[in-house]
Amino acid sequence: MLDTSRNFMSIDTLKRVLVAMAASKLNVFHWHITDSQSFPLVVPAYPEFSKTGSYGPDMTYSPEEVRGLVEFARLRGIRVLLEVDTPAHAGNGWTWGPKEGLGELAVCVNEKPWNIYCGEPPCGQLNPDNPAVYTVLENLYKYLLDLTGEREIFHIGGDEVNLECWAQHLQKNIVTNNYTDLHDLWGDFTLKAINRLHQANGGTKVPHVIVWSSKLSQRPYISKYLDKSNVVVQSWGASQWTDTPDLIADGYKVILSHVDAWYLDCGFGRWRETGEAACDPYRPWQTVYSHRPWQQFHLPKNQIMGGEVCLWSEQVDESSVDARLWPRAAAFAERVWTDPQLDVATFNIHEDVYTRLNTHRDRLVARGIGAEALWPQWCSQNPGMCL
Repeated sequence: MLDTSRNFMSIDTLKRVLVAMAASKLNVFHWHITDSQSFPLVVPAYPEFSKTGSYGPDMTYSPEEVRGLVEFARLRGIRVLLEVDTPAHAGNGWTWGPKEGLGELAVCVNEKPWNIYCGEPPCGQLNPDNPAVYTVLENLYKYLLDLTGEREIFHIGGDEVNLECWAQHLQKNIVTNNYTDLHDLWGDFTLKAINRLHQANGGTKVPHVIVWSSKLSQRPYISKYLDKSNVVVQSWGASQWTDTPDLIADGYKVILSHVDAWYLDCGFGRWRETGEAACDPYRPWQTVYSHRPWQQFHLPKNQIMGGEVCLWSEQVDESSVDARLWPRAAAFAERVWTDPQLDVATFNIHEDVYTRLNTHRDRLVARGIGAEALWPQWCSQNPGMCL
């Protein structure tokens, strides 16, 4: 998963990512294309999305560019999943509703103090009380489906909803509908969004609808609002949390993206002075490689759709994305594809893994990828001398 909303990345940069993915046998590019910071995707039916939400007219993704990237990926055996996160992480780019006669599409946008209304600035959440929101979503979903041609899997987001934002802005709705627990408002929004996704797909159910793990994907809400027959939960919490085992026990399929092993943006310090601390420490390739949650927690593989390493872009842009991703994402690829055994006594990684990954890193560099060095070149030239 690559986020290009916090910091914009060009199509050429994304093609470079896809080249490295293909070389590393990674076959799904989950593109987190919008967030509360920016909305760079050009949507012809709603041009105000990118006009009001992009960082500038030269920092957008046109339909032609997206389709070209999807085809570039397809030729390399990679499917592209476009994620427009909702209902949270939706601020800049969603403010044009009143001007177009659609009412307030989002609330809490850029509101202060931000730490009351969201997890990081700027804030913004869709307005579940506005019927126009669901019409816009349906049209947006149809556009995303058409852009990618992907109708088997669709990611609707669903991450980090801030209930205080809704509590302060939607009092009339809350009282009218007797929402004593605002998780039910969140759940109703999700049901409506998924229904609109199916309508956008010509009335046909999308087989796999992905949501980020959240309070809504926990008991007691999950069974009420998330249909296990077609909802897949991308479990991003720490591997020691009960989220993933509980999801498995409740019969859901999962995608594993545990923050303590497979978040590649962590470990670079804070980018703000208030709010939650940065997700330290850094996850070296050894941590990425050694993470085997299916074995550690005895998870049945038939309920694991796969895994994703995630790179959020608060502190990365196209000048640094190569080294942030590679070769750690390649270490992840070997883990999820072949799952080699580790030393059961020490959990040490054998030298052949170092040399194999370093050889792959050299090949990535030869392809024009700015992959990070693993160790001194002397170690490659003198096997058995460095470990």
